[in-house]
Amino acid sequence: MIAFQIENLGKVTSTNTLLLDRARQGAPEGLVLTARCQTLGRGKPGRTWVSPEDKNLLCSILLRPPLSPAQAPMLTQVACRAVAKVLKEKYDIASEFKRPNDVMAGGHKICGILVEALSSPSELEAVVIGIGLNVNAKASEIPPEGISMMALKERLYKIPEVLDGILEELGQKINELYENGTIK
Repeated sequence: MIAFQIENLGKVTSTNTLLLDRARQGAPEGLVLTARCQTLGRGKPGRTWVSPEDKNLLCSILLRPPLSPAQAPMLTQVACRAVAKVLKEKYDIASEFKRPNDVMAGGHKICGILVEALSSPSELEAVVIGIGLNVNAKASEIPPEGISMMALKERLYKIPEVLDGILEELGQKINELYENGTIK
């Protein structure tokens, strides 16, 4: 099982950018950076991720997977499915994985996943999984196509507890992938 080490940060440019830099410097697998706010959060190429301060889960997770570069895209599916499962099983929020990198709830985007890698053509050196999950944001604080856990259930959530649930599920799914080379 991956041993996650969480480092909580304040206002940052992008947790993915910071963690990719740390990966280049040799940071270990399992390092997780969280932020209260991002000034340059991003999604798919050309898209930004907007989040009000202290309202949502903004994190990036460093992996050093024993996979080929061609297998790296599976990690997006693994992360999306882990988030969707946690939302359903722990918070009774029905959600689904929408390709290529979103988790949808009630027809709206509740979570975006951005996976970025450091690799050569033959070797996958490091992978960073960025997760932006709308947790406690009001509808007026996020784009109209988005929704939050709070908006769906009309209650506030403790972001560290949400993160712990996601890391537990993600760790199990990643270990399965490492052992079997595939996902179920």
